[in-house]
Amino acid sequence: MKKPGDTSWGTPSTTDRTQDDGARSWVLYFASGGGAPEQEQAFAAWLAESEANRLAFDRAWRLWDGLADVAQIEDILADRDNLKTFQPRPVMTRRLLLGGGLAASLACAAGIGLIALQPAPTQDILLTTPRGEIKTFPLPDGSEITLGGASRVRGEFTARKRTLQLVDGNAFFDIAHDESRPLTVDSGRVLVRVLGTRFDIKKREGQVSVSVDRGHVQVIAETAAGARDLRAGESILSTTALPLGPVQSFDSETEFSWRSGRLVFVDAPLRDIVADMNQYSDRPVRLAPGAPADLRLTLSFSIGQIGQVLAGLDAAYPIDVRDNETEIVIANGF
Repeated sequence: MKKPGDTSWGTPSTTDRTQDDGARSWVLYFASGGGAPEQEQAFAAWLAESEANRLAFDRAWRLWDGLADVAQIEDILADRDNLKTFQPRPVMTRRLLLGGGLAASLACAAGIGLIALQPAPTQDILLTTPRGEIKTFPLPDGSEITLGGASRVRGEFTARKRTLQLVDGNAFFDIAHDESRPLTVDSGRVLVRVLGTRFDIKKREGQVSVSVDRGHVQVIAETAAGARDLRAGESILSTTALPLGPVQSFDSETEFSWRSGRLVFVDAPLRDIVADMNQYSDRPVRLAPGAPADLRLTLSFSIGQIGQVLAGLDAAYPIDVRDNETEIVIANGF
């Protein structure tokens, strides 16, 4: 049996073995007396790499626990290359096998394993921005979310999944890649599922748009069968009438300009422009009954220029903009 301080076995790699091979190596390392502080740190880092590593170690540890009643176990550990030729002899007692420093090493490994294998606590996510503010928030897994004004995201991260909900407004998601924990975003109309990528979701009354900046996402309509796969430079619009619209290309500078505090619209209906203005205007902007909500406009302005833009629209188009202390109303100018 390898004694503490004997390095003839070496130490397990955390990168070039499968999860099961790595788990067995760590169990044998501790069982044979290993327990250097730097290796304990490496072991903890290996466990933290993935849920698969933790599950593999749990399986290997349970197997080792059963092997404690197998005869010749110390001979086996001394000559691992001959495992296939092992012929059992009368059973050695657990007390003899686990005597002295080996018991201490196993206890140390078990303690580390039990701590690491405990389910990770649920991390609740709640992100909000007031009207007029754009802010980027870091997430526990290294991801980031940038919220537009008057926006809200909530959800939870666990050891097995990452789930978020875009409650209001719009958000740009820069998601860390994690194949063992796909991330889903529920917008109330479509579900967006990713492993790790960058994408934008805009939620307006009666519609949700999804635009991908990098990688790819899967968009699933909650009210219809089927899904769409979107890749970088592609977007989709979901409405009440058409839960999964056609996949279209878009201009990223226009689509994501809001992140730098600028709103850009190309041939967009007035209703969408007003909806976005309401995320940044100091007073609510409202379309009065009969207002030309379908009037299509091409505009570009900073979020601090909403008042000037509305004044310009009043002068250039057949609309009537009226404001008071509590709201701004856009009516038909005819």
